[in-house]
Amino acid sequence: MSSQRPHYIIDGYNLLHAVPSLKKMLIRDAIGAREQLIALVARQTMKRKFRCTIVFDGVPPSGSHPPALQSPVHVVYSIGVSADSYIRNMIEKSKQRTDLVVVSSDHEILNHAKACSCTTHTSKYISAWLFENEDAGEEKEQNTLSKNEVEAWLKIFDKRSEE
Repeated sequence: MSSQRPHYIIDGYNLLHAVPSLKKMLIRDAIGAREQLIALVARQTMKRKFRCTIVFDGVPPSGSHPPALQSPVHVVYSIGVSADSYIRNMIEKSKQRTDLVVVSSDHEILNHAKACSCTTHTSKYISAWLFENEDAGEEKEQNTLSKNEVEAWLKIFDKRSEE
């Protein structure tokens, strides 16, 4: 990859269907499901320092709220073409294909992206890291006591229970 930050291009509905809670929500509140997905992706883009475009099929629904101008996520609707076609076009127009990370469940798009020197991930793979908490691992390690420390604390508590 070049020195630029990676630019993720995400097939929005593929990723929505890969997140079980959002897939269920999509049935009753499509706008809310999309907005939650955008918020989850925005949080990761800020944490991991990458650029992102989420492509949804169709036209923007009335009543949806566009991401804030300072949002690290650019949301587009593929008006008149499929999201797959829109993503394929984005890849082909890119002058920095090695900076692109294409996220989809569609094997044709992933294969096309690979053939164009892009990095690829499945929607299922990305759905897993949307919810990961990198700090949790550090905290767990810091709170682990050695065998000797556990024995020392047990002796202290044993003495207290005798008093």
